[in-house]
Amino acid sequence: MFFGLFKNKEKEQLKLPYQVDIHSHIIPGVDDGSQDIETSVFLAKKMTDWGITKAIATPHRTDVTFENSPETINKPYEELCKALLDNNINLDLHYSFEYRMDEGFINLKNNGLIRPLHGKFILIENSFVQPLWNLDQFIADIKQKGYFPIWAHPERYTYYFQNKSIYKQIHDMGCQFQVNVLSIAGCYGREVQDIALDFLKKGYLTYLGTDLHHGQHVKAMDEFLRSNTYKKLKPQLEDYILNDQLL
Repeated sequence: MFFGLFKNKEKEQLKLPYQVDIHSHIIPGVDDGSQDIETSVFLAKKMTDWGITKAIATPHRTDVTFENSPETINKPYEELCKALLDNNINLDLHYSFEYRMDEGFINLKNNGLIRPLHGKFILIENSFVQPLWNLDQFIADIKQKGYFPIWAHPERYTYYFQNKSIYKQIHDMGCQFQVNVLSIAGCYGREVQDIALDFLKKGYLTYLGTDLHHGQHVKAMDEFLRSNTYKKLKPQLEDYILNDQLL
């Protein structure tokens, strides 16, 4: 009768330090994220388990590969909203885009066709293959149009690892940084993790995002939210991040 009495209990899973997620790929069949409605429902349910009450999904918008627009997103977005309702998943779902800084983005910006995350805030990203030679000019142009740029996962652009001065330059221009939770967890490697934590130390980290794509991300997130590392970092993250101001 005493078997299992002293068995180690599974560690408590803490919530994320915010309720509004501004970076995920849970709209089905539109980019490299979820490919079907069942997966999307599963991902959305997990987000609510982590304490998220509102998610602004951000399908990729890139030239050639994912030339998404409201015309390509509206139908799967509406289908997912209905599926969440049918499955009693209480997630307030909206969408914007993760805008690659390319020619297509320039055209959208110049023609007033940007769909912001909230107000005039927009999520922008680099290519992972090569740096944008005129990144500072891109940022300046975005701000000149009245937008507030949020740089998606700058800690993951490996070509800047030997030129870390770029982070201060872009931050000082008024571009806010969105770091992936899984970067802090070490899921993209030690160097990415170190840079993410350095952003936190220097006060560059303004927003967090799940950047949720698939079940492997869920597994990694579940493990991290049970870790001692996260338990120690959570109060500090709560002091810095501004996700919940984008209500």
